[in-house]
Amino acid sequence: MPKWGVRRRPGLLLGALLLIVCLPVLRRLDWSGLGASLWRRRHLGLRADGQNFKLENSAFWIFGGSVHYFRVPRAYWRDRLLKLRACGLNTLTTYVPWNLHEPERGAFDFSENLDLEAFILLAAEVGLWVILRPGPYICGEMDLGGLPSWLLRDPDMRLRTTYKGFTEAVDLYFDHLMLRVVPLQYKHGGPIIAVQVENEYGSYNKDPAYMPYIKKALQDRGISELLLTSDNQGGLKSGILDGVLATINLQSQSELQLLTTILLGTQGRRPKMVMEYWTGWFDSWGGPHYILDSSEVLNTVSAIVEAGSSINLYMFHGGTNFGFIGGAMHFQDYKPDVTSYDYDAVLTEAGDYTAKYTKLRELFGSMAGTCAPAAALRPQETGFLPFPLAILPHLPPAHRPPPPLRPPLPPS
Repeated sequence: MPKWGVRRRPGLLLGALLLIVCLPVLRRLDWSGLGASLWRRRHLGLRADGQNFKLENSAFWIFGGSVHYFRVPRAYWRDRLLKLRACGLNTLTTYVPWNLHEPERGAFDFSENLDLEAFILLAAEVGLWVILRPGPYICGEMDLGGLPSWLLRDPDMRLRTTYKGFTEAVDLYFDHLMLRVVPLQYKHGGPIIAVQVENEYGSYNKDPAYMPYIKKALQDRGISELLLTSDNQGGLKSGILDGVLATINLQSQSELQLLTTILLGTQGRRPKMVMEYWTGWFDSWGGPHYILDSSEVLNTVSAIVEAGSSINLYMFHGGTNFGFIGGAMHFQDYKPDVTSYDYDAVLTEAGDYTAKYTKLRELFGSMAGTCAPAAALRPQETGFLPFPLAILPHLPPAHRPPPPLRPPLPPS
């Protein structure tokens, strides 16, 4: 495989070079043979073998895309996953939002649009592997990073630390979540080939005992597949965890060499993976819609794969921040996120194709050495019929006084 480096060249030239250099290896990645719904020999799982990934004894590259089940109506799950598969990708990644699955302490919801098991099984049905990102903190532009707000009723709460009040809540949540997740792992016959430990903790890094605690909490409950961390430039050095494969997050080619040099120095010659290649960005109220040119996306994705790295497209399909789940950024100014999580992703918020989709499908299809399944075409909308405005039934009238705040919980 070529050495890791940054090269600026037209996307078509990069694609041709990829075919010449990588095709002998990538031809072994015939998705028809390694598809999650077809594999029957379940022994070794995904592992880091030197500088390469292997699934069982076959060389394996992760070509992934992020779709969040909780941001997409369940009726559209199959459509979005079929389009991901048809783009030439072989792996689905998704966060798991604690705040939606446990909206009140001890009250768990894995039904309807939060049916995580159904989403994972559907991914296997259409031929996708799964990388699960269960947090407990997930960021993902979610309110409080996906942590439930009731944690803050403890006046002494210290989020994302080994503070007893936090770890007791995490333990109970993981008890319920892992009962559903563990049977869907690769070694149990399911599609889950890897699990991420927390999310970008290197940028926070308040408690050196916290990440080992999360790793142990996952393993004690039966997680046995490959473990990963995910960090960007600011937290990569601090986010490394013993026995866990580090991955990186980035958007531009200018970040590529710097981050991977750090990665090489911290964990040696292990498989390289960009866990989040940001295909666009989220929008804030009052600001412009973020746009990332499709040719720039193609060039950067080509450079990442040319350098011998696996990749996950964040986002492949963004969806919608339903209700009040959207978060906010607060560095110098407070900037709340808009309801749309379109992200200028590979598919639009409505699930329609984009120029990014067309270009990336050609790229990934050529690298796999086999034709991706045909994508179902959908006509573009030309207009919308008028519809009556309905008041959401779960929202109280604005003229009523707000309910009294609950008293804080005593420290655990």
